[in-house]
Amino acid sequence: MDSKLLAGTPATIKAGFKINTPGKALNEIVENGFFTVDRKWTVTYWNKSAEKLLGVRAKDILGKNLWEKFAGTIPLDFYIVYHKAFLQDVPVHFEEYWPEVGAWFDVITYYYDNTLSVSFKSSKQPSVGTDPVNQLTILNELYRVVTEITNDCLWEWDLINKEIFWIDGGHKRVFGYPIENALIPQSFWESCLHPDDQARVLSNLDKIFTLPSGTVWEEEYRFKMANGEYAYVHDRAHICYDTNKRASRMIGATQDISRRKIAEIDLLDSERKLSLIARQTINSIIITDNQQKISWVNSAFSQITGYEPDEVIGKKLVIFLQGNNTDPSTLQYVRKHLKSKEPFTCEMSNDTKSGRLYWLRMQGQPLMQEHGSEERCFIIGTDITDKISLEIKLAEERRAVQREITNAILTAQENERTEIGRDLHDNLNQMLVVSKMYLKMAMKNEGSRELHIEKSYGLVTEVIEAIRRIAKNLVVPGIHIIGLTENIKILVKDLKGIHPLKIEFTNQNVEQEDLGEKMQLVIFRIVQEQMNNILKHSGAEHASIHLSIHHDEVILLISDDGKGCDIMNAKNGVGLMNIKSRAELYFGNVAIASKPGQGFELKVILRLPDQI
Repeated sequence: MDSKLLAGTPATIKAGFKINTPGKALNEIVENGFFTVDRKWTVTYWNKSAEKLLGVRAKDILGKNLWEKFAGTIPLDFYIVYHKAFLQDVPVHFEEYWPEVGAWFDVITYYYDNTLSVSFKSSKQPSVGTDPVNQLTILNELYRVVTEITNDCLWEWDLINKEIFWIDGGHKRVFGYPIENALIPQSFWESCLHPDDQARVLSNLDKIFTLPSGTVWEEEYRFKMANGEYAYVHDRAHICYDTNKRASRMIGATQDISRRKIAEIDLLDSERKLSLIARQTINSIIITDNQQKISWVNSAFSQITGYEPDEVIGKKLVIFLQGNNTDPSTLQYVRKHLKSKEPFTCEMSNDTKSGRLYWLRMQGQPLMQEHGSEERCFIIGTDITDKISLEIKLAEERRAVQREITNAILTAQENERTEIGRDLHDNLNQMLVVSKMYLKMAMKNEGSRELHIEKSYGLVTEVIEAIRRIAKNLVVPGIHIIGLTENIKILVKDLKGIHPLKIEFTNQNVEQEDLGEKMQLVIFRIVQEQMNNILKHSGAEHASIHLSIHHDEVILLISDDGKGCDIMNAKNGVGLMNIKSRAELYFGNVAIASKPGQGFELKVILRLPDQI
């Protein structure tokens, strides 16, 4: 209730009183005269308030001409306005003084279906009691009932006499009708219903009145405003019944919901357009609710995944994001962003219903409501399987090229070492043989001894210089003659002869013919490289070399009990880089484990040649 109604009243009045006029209609409290005439000005309806205000009983005027009955007394302005009202289909409001009656009249006219309805009140109309407490109590009860529903456009509907009382100017403020605290005929309200809504609304009204316990009527429809446009409205009313349990009146309110309704229509229109686009696109579209359950998918989703809509709708999205090859960290990323209602973008592998691997680039966007809570999530999935397959193929080709390059480099290096070996055998050895001959000649011929010794000395000097140049280059071991394991054993024996380091070599399930000469050479070079690293850097007392074949893999494990190192520094060492380069020829993996003071372990895994 408006606080102005309580201003200046005692506290006992504000607390409220028991209603002295229970069930009394509003038009019995605020007495408005009301009558209707047809186009011939024949009176067709005359209510009790009209009898009181104009002093004419209904039985004396019904069926008679209005102007003949009030000939010579009714003001000319009344006649002019009434005639104009027949030409308009919106209410007309005016005030006019009637000298013969001695009062001002506030008049509203309505024209509908060849009938003119007139609602009027006089400044001399009698009030219902002069007790302010009684008047306030009645108004309190009225506002209590109405404001429980809404505070927009209030009204009371006399269902028996088919009259509606528009209360407190709400319809004037909201819909532009010049009406305030006045009666309108039910027929006028019906004429304001949108033609597409009229039958539904009236039918629902009839149904609610036939229910024995229906106390509330509620409806949404389009209502014609004074400017001719239609507004979306929501009506809600309390139904009152008489002693015969017949619906006699309703007290309710009309709320303008145009903004919300138009927003809903726009949203539906946007969703229809989005749905049309989603159905036509080749990208997978998934829409989830605020519980992360799938509520809609398009046909492209089914084409990509093999799942039909009825197989996924209502189920958690993450159930369909867990293929055999799905990266767990990517799945965790998606889960995190879905839970925190944040946008996300990622590339993810998954399996179709039939088990085929595919790749998607997923982009998720939460759709939020006005108050900030998530309404749904919109996810676009672009099939990038062909792109990823091409990238994998290109990567394989790059690795193949790199292997070819590395293999060519190593082959060149081995050829160079072989050439150096030949030089040692064929050239330097011959020089030493000649030097030996000169020494023998010097021993036998004293006259030319110094000359022969000098020549021998010169040859030995040349040999020494040549050896210095190729000292760091090793001749390829005779893999094809004695095999890998025997060469490693010889290497271990030679190292033990010149170093105090204790070295142990073991092998398990190694069939050298399965390795091929090139792989044996690669393994031998890795062993040489790592043993050289141990001798130079570890300070170890013990070292072990273990070679084995397990399924389709060759496993080489070399460890020592030396001082260890920082792994990050070891990864960048030239020796380890050489080992990795050799291992890549056979799609190998190199792993190291070490801590300062805890030794060093090198593990190399190579694929057998027939598995490449």
